[in-house]
Amino acid sequence: MTHSVTLNIPDHLYDPLLEKANQTGKKPEELMIEYLQTMIKNTEDDPVEEFIGAIDSDISDWTKNHELYLGKSLSEE
Repeated sequence: MTHSVTLNIPDHLYDPLLEKANQTGKKPEELMIEYLQTMIKNTEDDPVEEFIGAIDSDISDWTKNHELYLGKSLSEE
């Protein structure tokens, strides 16, 4: 079963998508499906997801830089 989704994509996102599609010989729609599949897979396999919201912190970029912070902490031990 498939579903249709209509998106209004701004030029700054569509242009590189179209360029990549042309380079790979795929349609932009095919690349979008691949990107969505990758995003979904990556969010399903997040090893720190169970800890989200468990710690009260003043660090606002923890979600983007958690590996940096954890690595720094381990290297200090």
